[in-house]
Amino acid sequence: MAINWRIVMNKTRYKIATLTGSAVMAAMLLSLLILNIVFNKKIELRAENAIKNVFTLNSDEYLNYESENDTGSLYYASLVYMGADSENRDDIYQILTPKEKKLIDWYETHPSDEMQRAKINEATYYMKARTEYYEDSNERLLAYVDVTGEPELVKEISFGVLLDAFVIAALGAAIGYFLGKKLEQNDKAQKTFFENTSHELKTPLMAICGYAEEIEMGVITDYSQAGRMIVSQTERMSKLIEDILYLSKMESGTEPLKCEPIEMASLVQDILMPLEGIVNRRNLSVSLELDEGYVNGDPEKLEHAVANLITNSVKYACSQIEISWKNQVLSIWNDGGELSTEDFSHMFERFHTGQNGNSGIGLALSKEIVEMHGWKLSAKNDRHGICLSMVCHS
Repeated sequence: MAINWRIVMNKTRYKIATLTGSAVMAAMLLSLLILNIVFNKKIELRAENAIKNVFTLNSDEYLNYESENDTGSLYYASLVYMGADSENRDDIYQILTPKEKKLIDWYETHPSDEMQRAKINEATYYMKARTEYYEDSNERLLAYVDVTGEPELVKEISFGVLLDAFVIAALGAAIGYFLGKKLEQNDKAQKTFFENTSHELKTPLMAICGYAEEIEMGVITDYSQAGRMIVSQTERMSKLIEDILYLSKMESGTEPLKCEPIEMASLVQDILMPLEGIVNRRNLSVSLELDEGYVNGDPEKLEHAVANLITNSVKYACSQIEISWKNQVLSIWNDGGELSTEDFSHMFERFHTGQNGNSGIGLALSKEIVEMHGWKLSAKNDRHGICLSMVCHS
């Protein structure tokens, strides 16, 4: 069954976006929950401390207590006299404020010896009742703390944090989406690279195998020509493997630039020397115009890049090659014919197959090396041929 890789990869970006957004949202909501618990616990402890402090007052101080924060607490507690056993509730209610009446009514419907939190109308209180025992009677006191502003502040903070959580989660999801998209692109590029590498290696192997089988069966009698073809395909495969290994080292980051002064004229001549045989066999005319001058670059990498450029020109030239080095610009021209706009747009892509059916990674590797140095590599149609230019300055 065929697998739709596009759908699979699209799922990857959405999964990463969902996981990132969910993780950020969960972390923010957990922080919000902890924040609410801590804030509310602090409010409760402060209220409890204020109530305990006010209950340490003696009877005379109860009567003179004016709800001032003389207890040293962050909150202050107020006292409400609920009456003694012998007193009439109606008489007590005549001296109470409306708020105190509501507090007593709420407490009588929720009696408890523990401190309680009460929501009355729009206000929030902590309250606790206490009984004072005397010889002839008992009297009840209700201490309360008004914390109305604090829970509202916590709510406002929580709402702000919640909004931030949604925004940050959305941002996290967006970042996850783009990271997932980048991973998909890298995965696709890797698959394409290995597919193309496999194809490029298989082609010369099949040619070598074909010639070997025909020699074995006696079909080919011109062993010299067959040998040249086998050597040619072997060299092609060797060059491809060399480029792949070199590219792998570059992308792994294990091959940093080791720059030193390089004389470009000598470098070009050294590269041309081993190509002299193929140049002569093809009757190519090579014109050199090399000025003196140095560049600061990595000798090994720069030699690899320039060798790929010159080899490419030798490969496609019909009769002429011109190489010049002037004003920090290396130009390599050949008369192999002009390229279409489509081929130009993909010229430095790995394994791009042009109109002539040739492909590889030589030019792509050269471009990466040149750009590692901070320079620029470009190509253009010129005089019914192609001119490659390497600009060796920023």
